[in-house]
Amino acid sequence: MKLSSRAYDLFNAFEQPGCPVCRLTMASVHQYLDSLIYEYVNKPATHMMVRAARGFCPRHGWHIQNEINASAVGIAVLYEGLVRNLLKDMGNPDPKGGKRHVAQIADALAPQAPCPACEHQRTVEEHLLRNLLEHIGQDEFAAGFERSAGLCLPHLRQMIDADGSARAKAHVLALQQAVWSRLQKDLELFYDKQDYHHLREDMGAEGDSPRRAIESFSGADGVR
Repeated sequence: MKLSSRAYDLFNAFEQPGCPVCRLTMASVHQYLDSLIYEYVNKPATHMMVRAARGFCPRHGWHIQNEINASAVGIAVLYEGLVRNLLKDMGNPDPKGGKRHVAQIADALAPQAPCPACEHQRTVEEHLLRNLLEHIGQDEFAAGFERSAGLCLPHLRQMIDADGSARAKAHVLALQQAVWSRLQKDLELFYDKQDYHHLREDMGAEGDSPRRAIESFSGADGVR
């Protein structure tokens, strides 16, 4: 089996719980933010990106705060420059100003570019889905995908809309149907065991099926 580095990462992620694209995307975004805060926080290009975006989006801003160790200094460095320049862009708000005055300030506050972490995430997702389509024709790779939790619905839709072979997309969709068929049976077995006639029966693989269903149709927590 010949795999690109991205496809190899996907193949390994097939053995882990949840959507493999969600898993690898979240890991890549975390690494990107970690590097940004520790290695590139003093680079002018980093400051320009963050200022243009008016800071990180809520999801990625809170990821830095809560998930990046000792990030406070980096946050202070980036956001001091952001706030200083934002105050300059606002000018001098007039408490008696009218609609036009308020509209001018609203324009100054509006983002001029997307969140840099969101841009990174989109690029990673596109690369992963392209590699999935390019390698799904290999039997071992396809078997690994079929054993996995498959793609979450948001990434499945993204895969359908992406550039790539229609035959490869149809192959992924057929395998995804098999994945969801297993999930449906697990969910059915789970709620059957809630009946008092089956209360003495132990839970098997179906025990976490409700959580798997949420992830399968919403994506992993923290991706969107």
